[in-house]
Amino acid sequence: MMRESERMYALLLDMKYQDRLFGSLEGFTKKGNGALACCPFHDDPLPTLVVYADRPEYFCFVCSSRGDWLSYLQRREGLSFSEALSRLTAEAGLLPAGYDKARWEEDLERAHLLEIAAGYFTTQLFSPAGEETLHYLYRRGYAMGEVEGAAFGFFPGFENLKSYLQSQGIGDDILDAVLSAVWDRDADGCTLAIPFRDSCGRLMGMVGRDITRTGREAYRPLTDLSVLKDVPFLMYRARKQEQVIVAEGLLDALLVDQIGIKPAVAIGKEGLSEGQADALSAYGVKQCLLCLGNGSQKGQKTIEAARILESRGIDAAVLPLPHQYDDLDCFIRSTDLHDFKRLLKKPVCMGEWSTDS
Repeated sequence: MMRESERMYALLLDMKYQDRLFGSLEGFTKKGNGALACCPFHDDPLPTLVVYADRPEYFCFVCSSRGDWLSYLQRREGLSFSEALSRLTAEAGLLPAGYDKARWEEDLERAHLLEIAAGYFTTQLFSPAGEETLHYLYRRGYAMGEVEGAAFGFFPGFENLKSYLQSQGIGDDILDAVLSAVWDRDADGCTLAIPFRDSCGRLMGMVGRDITRTGREAYRPLTDLSVLKDVPFLMYRARKQEQVIVAEGLLDALLVDQIGIKPAVAIGKEGLSEGQADALSAYGVKQCLLCLGNGSQKGQKTIEAARILESRGIDAAVLPLPHQYDDLDCFIRSTDLHDFKRLLKKPVCMGEWSTDS
């Protein structure tokens, strides 16, 4: 089931509520994917507060004030948690019932810690330690802009991560309560780190890839992903899109996202879940173009995904890959971009595809 705060924030982001919430600050100016403003939490005439457009967060790169919109209202306007929640849920057209302050605090600490970790992983990818992992991405055909756009990183191991977070002033109490609780200590061999955001854009998990292995076994969660079990990967990028490509693998969806022709999400090797279908429906998806890859198992997962989608009133069609390509990433990398565009123009309805398969 979708988390209450996640749904609230997604609705507000789609309304561009951040412009109203932060727009009265001195120096508020739209900048790229977000905005800058003078920070209200320290005395400075320069715009140092970053307001993100794709997630409900702010950060000052001078005084290090950061948080989500609930914490902003509590600190800026002196509201209680309940008062801040009532304001935001009312703006989103929701009721404040069912929201839990303790869980909100846990989510906030988790997202904060993972954002710092992700920034560290990004810098490590372009360091000597991450050279082999970076070259792996280049060998797969990723250009520099795609690597940066996908926010890939190099995971140097749990102990190195913990030491870095300590050097950034993160106390042992938070590390014990948050990092140790969510991080998989046995995933050190998965050096390629892939951020996993929830449907409102908060960084709530990380997935790792062992670049020495192939297939599904190469992927492993770096963190506990239970809070993301009902969230298709990249859902935060596909909200309010009527037609969405549904792939199996994370790298498939990331590649399509970087190409920018059509929004894409990934559902993972287990196939589409009921919760993921509910999320797609809740965020306005009307048609899913299923491209889970070739093979009998993936064919069965395609049929099951279509059944679940259609039970939610979402039309399902298939993007049939030529048989020599295992998945969408392989197809795009091995052909011309024009071939991908032609594929998008020829989706096959489920009835026809099932018969041919």
